[in-house]
Amino acid sequence: MPHKHTLALISLLFGLSFAVEAIEEAPSLSMPLACTIGVDCFIQNYVDDDTSAQYGDYRCGFLSYDGHRGTDFRPKSMNAIAAGVAVLAAADGKVRAIRDGMEDISVRVLGKQALQGRDAGNSVVIVHGNDWETQYAHMKKGSVVVHAGQMVTRGTVLGQVGLSGNTEFPHVHFEVRHHGKAVDPFVGVSGGDACSLGKQPLWSEDTVHKIGYIPSGILAAGFTDHPLAAGEEVAEFMTLPSDAPVLGFWLMAFGVQAADTQLIDLLAPNGKLLLHKAIPIDHNMAQYRFFVGIKRRGNFWPTGEYRATYQLIRQKQVDPVLTKQFSLRVF
Repeated sequence: MPHKHTLALISLLFGLSFAVEAIEEAPSLSMPLACTIGVDCFIQNYVDDDTSAQYGDYRCGFLSYDGHRGTDFRPKSMNAIAAGVAVLAAADGKVRAIRDGMEDISVRVLGKQALQGRDAGNSVVIVHGNDWETQYAHMKKGSVVVHAGQMVTRGTVLGQVGLSGNTEFPHVHFEVRHHGKAVDPFVGVSGGDACSLGKQPLWSEDTVHKIGYIPSGILAAGFTDHPLAAGEEVAEFMTLPSDAPVLGFWLMAFGVQAADTQLIDLLAPNGKLLLHKAIPIDHNMAQYRFFVGIKRRGNFWPTGEYRATYQLIRQKQVDPVLTKQFSLRVF
C-alpha cells in the first residue's frame, strides 16, 4: 500500500492537473463590440460578484446590480448606434441559437409582460467546446446575420447593438457560461485577490489591456432648446438657432457616487458667465442625467460659440474625476 504522504502528493498533483485543465478548456475572449473602451464605448455594468443581497463588480465598485450575470458594453454615441455598431464573436465557435425580430423599444415603454420571458431580446448564443458558451443580447431588430449551426471565428460580425428585450438603454449584454453557470470574464475560473482582476481572466492578454476598469465617465452630452422630461430621448445637438426659447445643456454620466458634486458653467461668446450650477449626488448611481438651462430674455441670443464646462468632484480627491468642455454654435 502506498505511503499516506505519497497518496496525498498524488491527490495534490491530480487536483492541480485538473485545475490547469479546466483553465485551458476556457475560451480566450476578445472584445464583443467593434469599439474602443474609454473612447467610443464603455462598460456600463459588470457581473454581480457579490453573492449576498447586495451587489458589486469585480473591483468592489457598484457598476452592477443584484443578480446581473453579464458585462454590458455600451456605445457612447446615439448617432453611432443609429448608424450601426457591430457585435462580434468573442471567440471561435458554433452558433447554437439566435433570435431576431423583436422591436427596439425600451422596456420602460414596452412593459416587462410584453417580453413573455424573452428578456435577452434579439440575441445569439455561441458554443465554444467543453461546455463553454457566450451570449450576445439586446441586438437591433433585423441585424442578426448568422444562423443556428453556423461556424464562426473570433471577430465574425453577429449583428448590431440595439434596444430589444429587457433593457432601458442600447448596449450588448455579453454573458459567459460554463456548464450553464455564469462566469465573470474578469475573474475567470481560478479566482484571485479581492477587488482586482482574477488570476486567470477569460479575456485574451491583448484584450485585458484594452478594457481597463473605468469607474466613472461621460456617456453623452448636448444642447437643447427646451427642458428635458424624465426619460426623454434627445439627440446630441451642438447647434441652436438664435431664437431658441431656452439655451439648455444636458449630460449623462455613469458611475457617480454618493457625496460627489457636479459643477456646470455656461459661458457666452464674449466669455461672460451665464450660469453656474452645483449638483450634489446623494447616492451611488450607475447612470445619471441632468439638465441645466436659461430662458431667452430678448428677441435673440447673440450668435457665436457658447461653452459649457463640466466637472465631477469626488471627496478626498484633489483633482476632478471628470472634466470636459463642450461647444455650442448659435446661428
